[in-house]
Amino acid sequence: MKKVSEIEVEGEKVLLRKDFLGWHVVYPNKDENGKVIWKNLIAGGSWIKLGITIGFVILLILAIIEYSTTTRIALECLNKTTIKIPIDFAIK
Repeated sequence: MKKVSEIEVEGEKVLLRKDFLGWHVVYPNKDENGKVIWKNLIAGGSWIKLGITIGFVILLILAIIEYSTTTRIALECLNKTTIKIPIDFAIK
């Protein structure tokens, strides 16, 4: 685990961690008393980011379902279609 640094900004404690991309805010799963912080555990610190991620995943799943349905319908149409080639055209 990477080292977590603690700073104070406007009287509020902020935890930071540095990796190869730079500094990032850390949202701990437990507070100083050992109590679980459910917001950080479930949502990673932000309900809005969780909602955006869930919305993106739902849109991706719906796009995959739509693509597979459209492909299946197109294959059914192609299998039912008969192509008649005139004999004059085939001889030339």
